[in-house]
Amino acid sequence: MPGYRLDRYELLCPIAQGGMATVWIARLRGKHGFEKLVAIKMILPSFAQDDQFQRMFLDEAGIASRIEHANVAQILDLGEEHGVLYLAMEWVDGDALSKLQRAVERKGGLIPPGIALRLMADACGGLHAAHELRRRDGETMGVVHRDVSPQNILVSTRGVAKVIDFGIAKARDRVAEDTNAGMLKGKIRYMAPEQALGKPLDARADVWAVGAMLYQLLSGKLPFDGENEIATLHLVTSGRPPLPLPLTVHSAVSGVVRRALTHSVDNRFASAAEMQAAIESAMVEAKLVTSSSDVAAFMREHMADRAKKRKETLDLALSAAAQRAKVTEVLRKAGEDSASGVSSKSGTGQLGGTDPGYATVMQGSTSDLRAAIGRAAMTPSGVRPPQETSSATLGSAAVVSPVPSAPRKRPRYLPWMAAAGLLIFGIVAVFMRQTKPPPHATAATPPIAVSTPTAAPEPTPAASSAPLPTSISATTSATTSTSTSRTSTSTSHTKPLPLKPDASTAAKHHRVDDGF
Repeated sequence: MPGYRLDRYELLCPIAQGGMATVWIARLRGKHGFEKLVAIKMILPSFAQDDQFQRMFLDEAGIASRIEHANVAQILDLGEEHGVLYLAMEWVDGDALSKLQRAVERKGGLIPPGIALRLMADACGGLHAAHELRRRDGETMGVVHRDVSPQNILVSTRGVAKVIDFGIAKARDRVAEDTNAGMLKGKIRYMAPEQALGKPLDARADVWAVGAMLYQLLSGKLPFDGENEIATLHLVTSGRPPLPLPLTVHSAVSGVVRRALTHSVDNRFASAAEMQAAIESAMVEAKLVTSSSDVAAFMREHMADRAKKRKETLDLALSAAAQRAKVTEVLRKAGEDSASGVSSKSGTGQLGGTDPGYATVMQGSTSDLRAAIGRAAMTPSGVRPPQETSSATLGSAAVVSPVPSAPRKRPRYLPWMAAAGLLIFGIVAVFMRQTKPPPHATAATPPIAVSTPTAAPEPTPAASSAPLPTSISATTSATTSTSTSRTSTSTSHTKPLPLKPDASTAAKHHRVDDGF
């Protein structure tokens, strides 16, 4: 997702997805504010654990990283992060040739012959650089792309064609297995006959593919196109030449295409460089000389909408990344202030950030940043999708900007204060219970003299079952003939005196604070 980091690269937004990998725009950030946009290619999760796909991915990195040519997208880095293999590649601001072709066809036309020839000449230059790749000892590596097609030719906004995707390239010392039995690698409509038949390949297989693309650009149809894959495969391997190009195509240009699509390998151009030279000579003969500036002007005419959407998507992704950085910085400072226990607002002198003004400032800053992220994540139509998600249409391009929530930290001294309070409360309760004075009797009658009873004799074990008195009533000594009512009154003001219970009684009566 946007904001995810692969080592030094911060993912911004996805731009394309193929059969085995997805491509993102990412930002490489260095010291002193250095920034560079790159394209990050990653294996799809469904193939991440497939050893064969991983070997193919590593092969592409090992082959393409050695090719240094203006017409090949440069491989900058190979890495692995959290079990994810990725390639960092040159970011090409442009579109695939297949998209340019469809855009022109929707308008009812074809790509002009001069533009088509310029693009195919550039592709031949990049392919020749790959074919001539050599080891340190000087021996050629025998690289063959094997998947040259309009989908793998990028046309930049500057009018330069670049070959991409060497994922199934063949080299003599490649690690991954060669074509498995019963499985073809590549697109049949641009596939050379020897490749379709599983025969040994060399650079001339890619020459055939360039000829097939040039035929399609000039005529608007493929040289071999059946009702299905099997029918197309039969036409490719039949040995019959394709239908002639329209008469509007100059004979010199038709001759280049015809030679590139010869079924006999020996009768084709011996190399991509030879075909490039033939294309440029035909351009001069047909008076179709075209420069990269002409291609760039043609791209602006037909691909302006896509270029605009791509720019809006990239600007939106960069804006969201800037907002994420601001939020991270604010939360980092807030975390540092909470950890230090001192408010950063000058003049407060309070501990724990208790100043309400400081809290308001921090909350307001975070709210403002959240609102800014919300505005940055709005779609071009102004409607905000649910769940803090924003999408900008560019093929598979999308921008997702999750807003991190500020962590709330609880002061660390609160648990200690609570424990100390409970301890003090328990000590006070015990002290009050131990020192509680006996209750004093109050009466409206005159004071009554209390007689002190003599100590009762220790009960014998035989008499332990007899009931023991729990108190001795003290009566007045004025007269023994006092009335029953007076006796009752004096009894009500007697003070109970505890006696020493026997063992059986002590076992049944316990103080509530025994063992505290």
